[in-house]
Amino acid sequence: MINIRNFNRSLFNNRAFIMKYWIIENSRIPQALSLFINIWAITLYPFIICQGKLEQRTRTHEIIHLHQQREFLLIGFYLLYVAFWVWGALRLRSFHAAYRAIPFEQEAYANDADPTYPLNRKSHSWIKFIRNEQ
Repeated sequence: MINIRNFNRSLFNNRAFIMKYWIIENSRIPQALSLFINIWAITLYPFIICQGKLEQRTRTHEIIHLHQQREFLLIGFYLLYVAFWVWGALRLRSFHAAYRAIPFEQEAYANDADPTYPLNRKSHSWIKFIRNEQ
């Protein structure tokens, strides 16, 4: 059974900012989008969509992507994400390695163990991962 939950979270400590997002659990959407790599959860602003029950670490990972998507007004994020992935696929000759080399993913993986990271994250924090070769 698909479970949809609505969240209003203040994701910045010292700012009057509310980010509203929805979590959709037990969805077949991630599996349907798994063309090149296995996708268990995906963030398509303002939705976090996953195949099963969303654990805290994955939630934090996906919330980091919500922040990244807002920074680029959505379309810029998706264009850059695909460009980084294509460049990585050509350079690394592996879809999975290309995915792991995307700076947005590197930031999310590096910080998803800390559920407070989205609260303290500085804007465009993913930039420091651009030169981080995987």
